[in-house]
Amino acid sequence: MRVVSQTVVPCDITDEFTKAASKLRTGQLVKDEYFTLFEAVGALEIMDSKMDSGYLGPGENHAQALEDDYDTMRELAPEEVVGIMDELLCHEMAWHIGHPLSQTLFTSLYLDKLLWPVPNTFEEAHFGRPRNAMNQESPAIVHLVLRAYCLGLVKCCDFVHARVSGEYFYEEEDFVTQLYNRSLLSQFDQQPFIQLLDRAIMWIEDRNNQLDDKIREAIQCRLVMRRDLLLGFEQDMEILETRMSAHFTSCVSQLPALAKSISLGKSVPESFSLKIQRKLASTVPPRPMVKISPEDALAHLKRLCQDAVDVLDILNYRGPHNLKVAIWSLLSRKPQPSVYIRSLVQSVIVNNMTVLGVVPVKQFLYDELAEIVLPASALLRANTDEIEMPSDPRFQIAQHMDAFVKRFAQPFVDTFRSACLNRCRIRRTVCHTIVDWDNLQMEAEDLDEQLRTLNNEPPLVLQNGDTTYSYPLSSWTYHQKLNQFRLIIQMGFELSIYSPEELPGMYWYLSHICSTHLGHIDRIRTFTVSTAKRNLASLAGEKLEALERHAALQKSLRLLERLTTQLVAVDALAISLHALYVLLVRHELLPLASSAQAYSSERLRYELRMKPFIPITLPELVPFEEYRREAMLEGDSDEVVLERATKAISEARKAWETTLNDGAFARDPDGQSDQTTAIEEDWKRDVKDIMRACIGASIAIGTVKKALAAHKGTNNGKDMERLNLRVSIAEPGSKSRWHDWWAVPQILQTGTELTT
Repeated sequence: MRVVSQTVVPCDITDEFTKAASKLRTGQLVKDEYFTLFEAVGALEIMDSKMDSGYLGPGENHAQALEDDYDTMRELAPEEVVGIMDELLCHEMAWHIGHPLSQTLFTSLYLDKLLWPVPNTFEEAHFGRPRNAMNQESPAIVHLVLRAYCLGLVKCCDFVHARVSGEYFYEEEDFVTQLYNRSLLSQFDQQPFIQLLDRAIMWIEDRNNQLDDKIREAIQCRLVMRRDLLLGFEQDMEILETRMSAHFTSCVSQLPALAKSISLGKSVPESFSLKIQRKLASTVPPRPMVKISPEDALAHLKRLCQDAVDVLDILNYRGPHNLKVAIWSLLSRKPQPSVYIRSLVQSVIVNNMTVLGVVPVKQFLYDELAEIVLPASALLRANTDEIEMPSDPRFQIAQHMDAFVKRFAQPFVDTFRSACLNRCRIRRTVCHTIVDWDNLQMEAEDLDEQLRTLNNEPPLVLQNGDTTYSYPLSSWTYHQKLNQFRLIIQMGFELSIYSPEELPGMYWYLSHICSTHLGHIDRIRTFTVSTAKRNLASLAGEKLEALERHAALQKSLRLLERLTTQLVAVDALAISLHALYVLLVRHELLPLASSAQAYSSERLRYELRMKPFIPITLPELVPFEEYRREAMLEGDSDEVVLERATKAISEARKAWETTLNDGAFARDPDGQSDQTTAIEEDWKRDVKDIMRACIGASIAIGTVKKALAAHKGTNNGKDMERLNLRVSIAEPGSKSRWHDWWAVPQILQTGTELTT
């Protein structure tokens, strides 16, 4: 019944409003200064079926609006049970992808009956609620088989929700944890769910139920898959102890049979309804139901299970460097692993101040220092538990190192955990943390000066007669910071941040950072060798300890050599692409900033791209004039630039071949026989993609070289016309883009077809 005030008489103003609005120009806005955003949103929500979930249309009564006519107690054909199971799986994977429960699983009337009102006991969660109760004559195909599947699904969602909510993620961007005042039955232990699924599987296997053999196998594989998935999610952090992935492996094995039997199912669209949204605790407007195809759902589930299996490869601790390679290779897969896998990896990396469940965070940081700057160093062996005399230099060294660990351990571990974010957030996070690492470097320098006095470190005499000290802690910090510099720049290519005219400058800057990093690695290597020789000389009578220190030195030198090779490879490819793009810009083959871009200039774009690096003290920001001169290779002829590109791409191909032959992980000489893992295959595939990019760059350089030669011959050495070339730059993720970090242009003569 509508209540109308005696003093207010409603009238239809549609015609008058339309007539008045027709007199407004396009883009013109009429706004009452007292009509605020709150009133505007309120006006949209109230009595608008698109915004107000409680709105009742003409002729609808309250009961019809909130309740559906579908009877969850009715008997279903086996084909319909298969169809409902498949539809639920599609909704579950849509939730994993990032859609809310209100648009996916919570549109199921069967799940709604199980979850609301919240059951007090496990037996109370059935389809007959809240009035009817199941009896002995209830059809088992529905109230045993479908109920077991639905409850197992809910418990799987409970485990996933708990893991994702406990880690760092971005709401609405990565995952939606909103439960809308519904419970995912977290109050019940997982054992009743497993037992119910086992009962359902036994009933299906019983030949007395008179099911068709194909339908029987279809339902059985879905129940077995659900049980394996539930057991896999239940394991969660226990993977650190069990080191077992049999459940996810078994789940993957069920997927082919499941995919083959999808056609047997019969959809029951009336068992899913958007009217349930009216009963959910939500302040958002009604949203449409999200539907993904069964093929996409199975593909996502297969990737999720396979990624969960491959997480085991991370658990084999082989040092911080190898761990970083493993984590980055796993989480850089295309498509990126699901939020559940990334949350699980976050938890596995560090839990209760322990890395991978076996290495204390302090030891983890010490292992990193030993690998890079302090092999077999006395600074890492100092311990306040063994030396209790405060005046002893070793006691003071231990105190300083403990202070270093307290300050640096968390930022260092976070460099691993940040790889678990989505790709955009990785770059954004590193842009913030690099400023923190710049401040940490200054703190590390102060610690180095104090430790140098306590350790009586002799200076290193350079060839020009100057003396310098190793500064190991600040050198390591600077190394980490330079890694982040490269990551920010290279992910900019992956995320299509740079416009085409910016590519020459950004590849030059990448080369500049690589050159700086190579010089820093050489400095670390020099002090490592010098310190090791001095230490070994002092251990002339202690053969065993001398052998241990020598082994530690060789391990560090091998890792430094690997880092050098990889940096040379990146540097050379960046130089070649830089030179290639300079030629394309010179001959106006790339879109450049035109006069139409009134608010853009080279200097402003440079300041924008260098914004993450402006607060950094070291390395110093390159002045714009120097940047422009180097980025555009001013003063160098086309022939000189071509020669630069040709030599660089040749060096890059050799360096990447060496990198591929070295393998993904730094191993001891006796560890080369280790079995190749899935993560190593991912790493090799990534390097091979970069090598394909090198080949593509080499072809592009050759095409430009031929075009320039023909152009010079035609115009008698005078650049009078543009080159007869067509340039295209593939978007990241496309098949014609060999690697997301290397935007190799595809160059063809005008009139020829482009093939990939």
